Amino acid sequence: MTPIRRFLLSILLLVPVPALAQTEPVGMSPEVVVTADRVPTPIDKVTGSITVVTNAEMQRNQWRTVQEVLRYVPGVSVQQSGGPGTQTSVFVRGANSNQTLVLIDGINVSDPASGNGAVDFAHFMTENLDRVEIVRGPMSTLYGSQAIGGVINMVTKAGSGKMNGGAFTELGSRLQTNSGGYLRGSEGRFNYNFTLAGTYAPGETIVPGRYTPPGGYVDLDGYRNITAASRMGIAIDDNTNLTWFSRYIDTQVKFDQVGMEDPNATEFSQQFYNRLELDGNYFDGRWKPTFGISYTSIYRHDQDFPSLQNPFPFVKDAYYNGRRLQADWKNQVAVTEMFDVVAGIDYDRSWAYSNSDGAQGWGTMGQTGFYGQVRGNFIKNLTVTLGGRVDVNDVYGTVSTWRAGATYLFADTDTRFKGSYGTAFKAPSLFELYGTGLFCGGNVNLRPEYNKGYEFGVEQGLYNKKVSVGLTYFFNNFSNLVQCPPPFTTLMNVAKAQSEGVEAFVKMQPVNWLDINADFTYMNAHDQYYTPLVRRPQNTFSLRAEVRPWDGVRLGMGVSQVSGRYDFSVAPFNPTIIQPSPYTLLRFTAAYDVRPNIELFARVENVLNQSYEEPEGFQAPYIQAFVGIKGRF
Repeated sequence: MTPIRRFLLSILLLVPVPALAQTEPVGMSPEVVVTADRVPTPIDKVTGSITVVTNAEMQRNQWRTVQEVLRYVPGVSVQQSGGPGTQTSVFVRGANSNQTLVLIDGINVSDPASGNGAVDFAHFMTENLDRVEIVRGPMSTLYGSQAIGGVINMVTKAGSGKMNGGAFTELGSRLQTNSGGYLRGSEGRFNYNFTLAGTYAPGETIVPGRYTPPGGYVDLDGYRNITAASRMGIAIDDNTNLTWFSRYIDTQVKFDQVGMEDPNATEFSQQFYNRLELDGNYFDGRWKPTFGISYTSIYRHDQDFPSLQNPFPFVKDAYYNGRRLQADWKNQVAVTEMFDVVAGIDYDRSWAYSNSDGAQGWGTMGQTGFYGQVRGNFIKNLTVTLGGRVDVNDVYGTVSTWRAGATYLFADTDTRFKGSYGTAFKAPSLFELYGTGLFCGGNVNLRPEYNKGYEFGVEQGLYNKKVSVGLTYFFNNFSNLVQCPPPFTTLMNVAKAQSEGVEAFVKMQPVNWLDINADFTYMNAHDQYYTPLVRRPQNTFSLRAEVRPWDGVRLGMGVSQVSGRYDFSVAPFNPTIIQPSPYTLLRFTAAYDVRPNIELFARVENVLNQSYEEPEGFQAPYIQAFVGIKGRF
């Protein structure tokens, strides 16, 4: 038995377990989530681990991007390669950055033209999001490919009531500006939500000072982002709704090479996401079908022409275009009050085109998935789920996955136990299948990557729900991982890895004017040779607190601490694994309601002015203060 398992077992033995209660359940929270079971589910009936960050939390904490939200989620590691707009990767429970499925309103936002299919979180803004739900653990049974580490689902807000709107703008001490506004409401059977947001940052160098000789050249790596989003719906009749989701993101970011200033390196991107969804509610709610069709286009243009600082760039002019067509049919059937079924079909067709200095490449792949899950509540306060899935791919054939889970609530003491086991897979990317080149070229014989994972944990409510605590142990066994072994000419399924750890949280509201949230994750992730997996911190801790000393005044504080991590050394001719320095980040927020619909706010990021690097070799931003104003009508 590993030290982690011995520790967890000792904690679980301390949890009081009363006799099976027959009273009505108290419940950990009345909240309903949509991602864990792919249908609205009370959170106390979810058999896995899920974190929900609401729009109200994003506004109170002044989080402008989704990657800022994810930094405070247990089991999640965020790695940004410098300042605003630079490449941002997310690792969930030790899985690779391309092994987590990311959705916006049911749309897969991964780029088919990227090297491994990983999502770049640098450009997703929070302005019109109703919530972000993060489910951790193998979830391919309901979602198919990529859901090895989990699912991150960004859900937008539907308009309701008479027309209302709002806008904000803020200015940072380093001249970064963030602005946004929305207009939403409903009229008869029609509802709408339109959002426009933008960021401009003059930028700083992302090259650490140790690589810059005295008096050497330093350039600024600026960033801009313009995001426009809409959600429009119409009630066709009392039981049928039609909704259109759309999002357009236009960005430009300057970047540098590792350890070297590069004034001519720029990436332009345009991302376009669309989805049409038809929802029904028939036979007194016993059958709720959903049909959706989505289309995405992600265009990237990288330029890096020769300069004095970088006379021989690897690529001078490169274009990438990834497109995806999705169609899905989901059915929720309430067989009885204690038994329901979710079943459906998913179709996904992706295309990728690239042109790098005249060398062209393209590829396509299609996949159809058939899935079903049953959920039973045959014993009061006990929820059991069992699901299976078969995916048929036109390149590598057929893959099957399954998942089982259970949760039980001891209502008298507000104690909830949960546990699940599941399998998951990630399909090879189009580049991994069809990529060309002398080194690490594509391989059409690649098979999917796999994971077998399980978790079990306990959540406890205390002091009439003023305090809640939770502890979860997880284990993942990754296999068939795609790597480029010697002689480094072709990608192959050769690697294995494992991750295990503990996630813990504490939420407190001892008085109505004080909120405290703390999260801690310990994780041990390594490959088959027990070499640590890079960019997966062993220890992460975060603390958030908000105090409301007077009406209309909110003061907040956030601490995040990262230690015990590994990364590749970027020193020339020294490709070893090293341990970068740990770092602690402190931030303050403040807000004051001048009038019921006008708010003044401010915040300070990196209060301690820490000099740190998330990926080794990329300087993170120093201290910066923001002040702004927000209005609503």
